[in-house]
Amino acid sequence: MSETKTLNILLAPEGQLQGNGQLRESFHERRDRKGENYPMWFLNSSLVSKFNITKQQGYEAVVAEDSKTIAWLKLRFGGERLTKTLDIEELWQHASQPPDPPERIDITPQK
Repeated sequence: MSETKTLNILLAPEGQLQGNGQLRESFHERRDRKGENYPMWFLNSSLVSKFNITKQQGYEAVVAEDSKTIAWLKLRFGGERLTKTLDIEELWQHASQPPDPPERIDITPQK
């Protein structure tokens, strides 16, 4: 049987949270310190739609049990805080991985 819980969410336009790779680092740091099962999930725009976080398109989100985690991420990245009751098992199944690494850009000078 699945467990639902009211969770804290940080919602932002796509790219605002994960664009430069710092959110990915935050995921790794938190899970290294607090364990692999630390209740924090990243939702790309398709998962934001799947979990019905917002009806607007082009948003990404971080979901966490700890409201302080979301407060800190909001200070760091901006976005909108909200709460929503979600299925924990589904979050682990679909959103347990940190954001993808940012695209590498070649910055070598061109001759």
